[in-house]
Amino acid sequence: MSETRRRWSEDEIAKLKSLAGTLPVIEIAAKLRRSPGAIMVEASKLGLSLRTRPRHLGRSGRNGADESRTQDPNEESIH
Repeated sequence: MSETRRRWSEDEIAKLKSLAGTLPVIEIAAKLRRSPGAIMVEASKLGLSLRTRPRHLGRSGRNGADESRTQDPNEESIH
């Protein structure tokens, strides 16, 4: 099986940098017309994280409540 490797253009690298961490690898691969493996290798070379955070969690937690104000029911209150 022969492999053909296509060089990354500056435009593709810029797009990868802007999409990294915002979309799943499979979606980035589709947008850049590259394999998911190629996306992961190039992101690694560039020191980019491809990890995404679920959009619905954000800073406020699962149910929308500010977690910094939510007290553990097993924890004593200090007043």
